[in-house]
Amino acid sequence: MKPPFPSSSSSYVLRKARLSPYLFTLLVFIVFVTILYGEDIGCIFGQIDALPPRPIRTTRKLPFAIGRTPEGCDVFSGRWVRDEANRPLYEESECPYIQPQLTCQEHGRPEKDYQYWRWQPHGCDLPSFNATLMLETLRGKRMMFVGDSLNRGQYVSMVCLLHRLIPENAKSMETFDSLTVFTAKDYNATIEFYWAPFLLESNSDNAVVHRISDRIVRKGSINKHGRNWKGVDILVFNTYLWWMTGLKMKILKGSFDDEEKEIVEIPTEDAYRMAMKSMLRWVKLNMDRKKTRVFFTSMSPSHGNLVGA
Repeated sequence: MKPPFPSSSSSYVLRKARLSPYLFTLLVFIVFVTILYGEDIGCIFGQIDALPPRPIRTTRKLPFAIGRTPEGCDVFSGRWVRDEANRPLYEESECPYIQPQLTCQEHGRPEKDYQYWRWQPHGCDLPSFNATLMLETLRGKRMMFVGDSLNRGQYVSMVCLLHRLIPENAKSMETFDSLTVFTAKDYNATIEFYWAPFLLESNSDNAVVHRISDRIVRKGSINKHGRNWKGVDILVFNTYLWWMTGLKMKILKGSFDDEEKEIVEIPTEDAYRMAMKSMLRWVKLNMDRKKTRVFFTSMSPSHGNLVGA
């Protein structure tokens, strides 16, 4: 007599029994891999646990200011607004370093509205200027403005913002040819201005006698001035005078000491491009990016309407 067919529950047990060798083999394989590569697997999971969290959008502190501004705020897009509560940051009469020809109020300027404007970016608020914090930031450092009279004005304004916090016997202002140096002795810090109106060597390099109608710039000569910029921690360039030379610029090939000078005339924008490339190349070769901050300030060319005859 044939044995009865097994019930459905019995069939399930038999099927499981037939699969058991495969499950056993898989289990043995997992144990073997764990023993063999256990340390590596632990390292991998450890690295996963140690991964830094996703960066959180934060705010950053602007140099030489207090307060914070949103990360990524475009400070160049904005407008001028009146601020009578916090302006002016200094009075002309309180700063002895302003050149006489630039003392507007002493020479009788009747209104003072120009002193009450501040820059307001569209997407954020700029922190207010803090002179004490800036002096601390400059401790043990050199800050230098390089360029023409526009940058000299910026330099003098910076000194005027800071000098009131420094006792008379702890500060000095000295001039050495093209270089003017303001020293904050207790901070071992200097704020300097170097006269180089075209950055390259030119016939306008005399800091006193530089009003020349026929301006000439020497090609490839940035090291003539650049050797005086080395070692600076904060460097601010400007080149406004380039836009005051007309449509053409005279370029000297060779030296100003040559008896016969080779001079070519090229479009001012081409000459300006040559100077900018020289400046960038000099910065790349001579400035330590981990130590030095380099800024560039510019000015749009003047625009005027010409009425034809």
